[in-house]
Amino acid sequence: MATKIKDMIGSWAASPPVLYYQLKQAMDDPESTFDDYSRVISADPALTARLLKIVNSPFYGFSSTVETIDHALNIIGTDQLMDLALATVVVSKFKGIPRDLINMETFWMHSIATGIAARKMAMAVGIDNPERFYLAGMLHDIGTLLPLKQQTEVAKGVLEQARETKKHLFLVEKETYGFSHAEVCQLLLMEWQLPQRLIDMVTYHHFPLEVSDPEVRRDCCILNMSDIMIYFLKIGNSGEPSVPQLHPDVPKHAGVPKDVIDKIREEVPNEVDETVKMFI
Repeated sequence: MATKIKDMIGSWAASPPVLYYQLKQAMDDPESTFDDYSRVISADPALTARLLKIVNSPFYGFSSTVETIDHALNIIGTDQLMDLALATVVVSKFKGIPRDLINMETFWMHSIATGIAARKMAMAVGIDNPERFYLAGMLHDIGTLLPLKQQTEVAKGVLEQARETKKHLFLVEKETYGFSHAEVCQLLLMEWQLPQRLIDMVTYHHFPLEVSDPEVRRDCCILNMSDIMIYFLKIGNSGEPSVPQLHPDVPKHAGVPKDVIDKIREEVPNEVDETVKMFI
């Protein structure tokens, strides 16, 4: 199965976004400084401008203006800024997919909204580095896009079959390809050498209770709840024809109180449009 997925991924997608790879190399070097990280990011003026716009937005809610990448690194840290950098550059990897196959604006709207909700849930219960939840939301469905690049007609048929039968997309993918978009994304993120915790969140976002480690299971449950919430709110769409069902045990393992969930459900729709403009 892994060989088939690798064929689906193709060499163009298997290579990580160049700037992210350069930033990762700098971070892996124990002698690197904030100046080194800043130079890597500042080499891309468009990315620099977008990152500063995000850091100065209500997404973070800082009281004073963040004017430089150095300042941003000092405030939110290297791990968080690296996650944001990847979230902003990965979109360009999947440009050019025809609108009649999938509406990329609504695709990213769903992904971004899922990331916003997951990040809010993680912050509400005091989980370290909530940015990785935003990144997981951004990435969790990109496995759906790869077949549209590599096997366009077959992938188009999968999306149409899901819409016509109202079957969950991951089930139709399994029947057609032998694997789901979550498994495609798993191998892709492994090729990109992303953290295992992030890979696990994306891999199990449809079946979080299959994870044995309680902390990783909690993270996967938060992403699962966020994904389902966004479908319920009808914010964007990444190919699912209907709202996936929430397993009754998932909220317990996620550990997010119901009143917090209700509050996030009210907040997310008001934040999505502005955040989509920043990232896309």
